[in-house]
Amino acid sequence: MISIEEAHNLIMASTEALPACETALDDALGLVLAADIVSRDAIPSFNNSAMDGYAVRAADIADATPESPVNLSVVADVKAGDVANVPVKTGQAVRIMTGAPVPAGADAVIRVEDTMTEAGRERAAFERAPAASDKLSPVLVLRSIPAGRNVRLAGEDVKPGEIVLAAGQTLGPADIGLLASLGFPKVPVYHRPRVAVITTGDELLEIDQPLEPGKIRNSNAYSLAAQIKQAGAIPVRYGIAADTPAAARELFQKALAECDVLLTTGGVSVGEYDYVKDVLADIGAAKVFWGVAQKPGKPLGYWNFKNRHIFGLPGNPVAAMVSFEEYVRPMLRRLMGQRLLFRPAVTGTLVSSVRKRPGRVHIIRVHVDKKGAEYLVDSTGPQGSGILRSMVLADGLAFIPADAESMPAGSSVTVHLITLPEDH
Repeated sequence: MISIEEAHNLIMASTEALPACETALDDALGLVLAADIVSRDAIPSFNNSAMDGYAVRAADIADATPESPVNLSVVADVKAGDVANVPVKTGQAVRIMTGAPVPAGADAVIRVEDTMTEAGRERAAFERAPAASDKLSPVLVLRSIPAGRNVRLAGEDVKPGEIVLAAGQTLGPADIGLLASLGFPKVPVYHRPRVAVITTGDELLEIDQPLEPGKIRNSNAYSLAAQIKQAGAIPVRYGIAADTPAAARELFQKALAECDVLLTTGGVSVGEYDYVKDVLADIGAAKVFWGVAQKPGKPLGYWNFKNRHIFGLPGNPVAAMVSFEEYVRPMLRRLMGQRLLFRPAVTGTLVSSVRKRPGRVHIIRVHVDKKGAEYLVDSTGPQGSGILRSMVLADGLAFIPADAESMPAGSSVTVHLITLPEDH
């Protein structure tokens, strides 16, 4: 057996990001940019109004007050999507809507709330767009504003030639919006790996089948597929391989021809019907390691096959999930170009004592309660490898050192916070 640290190092040493590809913007959320995004345009591409109001020359209204308003003639009306072809001259204004281009000659926009018509009717005339034949009423400006007020300048968000998103950045909703505004229907990203899931064993039933004596439902295929999706990859279930080398070989070869990663569950220990290791050797997969000094998950194995990654996960549900969390998830994130690979690791304080046999690290499913700067951790209950509820209730994995036999309440332990995003 090798240590947990050695297993991590061996997996990461053989993992690099998948080749980059162009992906439709709609499908790029959560993916990692494979190249810098350089703006071809200015955003906004023209000076525009940040308010409904009137485009004016700030100098014309420098002395405006409610008691002594400034009267301006309105020479045009422009809404978003239009262009004002009439320049603003001294003593003039253009009625303007939010987002509309600021006309030439104007250097500020006065809010409609700070104006009134000659008849004293605030906003009413503004809110009714005039017909083409209507004469635009003069406007009374009730306050002064400096030049530039309520004007969004061309290029104030993004300038042409600027790197707006850097390679290695994970795309979020705001990034997607920015790329759309810049006219990028496709973006260069590291694609999502396809991850095959094959469960092994004659004891397995599909989940819609009634239980029979000696049989169990194939829960691993579903918990692993959910973990794969949560990691950002694409799960592909290939069903159940019967306990024969021929059945395993057929499914393994099909999965390896179609997917980037193969996960098998069960059949990796030393029982008479544990064929996974032999079949992988037979098809030419190179073993990197088999057996890790941990509980659960001792019979975990890892192989390389050409440019594919293969994990032989234990068949017990908790052992499979813990092994995925600790080894497969970080590897998938590296395949997708992520720079942060591992969940937050903190030092926690045991609420209750823990006893174990020395020799292997025990990975205890725990609930974590943060009190100020302290993390209090307590077991989620019975810790057997088949007790899936221990994972349901867990938000952390506590690592009890290999040489420890008893750790009393109050002892310090390393805890991985499995519900929080990666931070290193």
